Amino acid sequence: MKRIALIATLALAAGAAFAADVAAPTEEQVGPAFEKADKDKNGTVSLAEAKAFGIAAKFFAQANPDKDGSLDKKEFAAAIGLQFNAANPDKDGTLDPKEAKKAGVKSKKTFEAANPDKDGTLDMAEYLAALIAQAK
Repeated sequence: MKRIALIATLALAAGAAFAADVAAPTEEQVGPAFEKADKDKNGTVSLAEAKAFGIAAKFFAQANPDKDGSLDKKEFAAAIGLQFNAANPDKDGTLDPKEAKKAGVKSKKTFEAANPDKDGTLDMAEYLAALIAQAK
């Protein structure tokens, strides 16, 4: 019994550590991005809308567990987080230009415009600003 309790405690600790390493947008950050991506204003983001916004189909699918073909705001936030984290193997919470390109930031100009502090990296808020700026 003690062994099970120890394993459960270690699993919870590992889960908490993993969660701390995973960047996710806040609800405040997601709002403007979701509004920009939801072109038809139906309250969900289709695959076509997600791609136009800069979310890869792979992350759309991963964030859409009900497989209904659209993302609600929570699923949309998950897709953004998945894409950001996949491009950020060092898990430092920021994307350098190479990582940002992998995460869908299409140009150096967009990267630089979304990086007002000029630190050479994009945090989640700056990353979302870049996606919003380049969205069709």
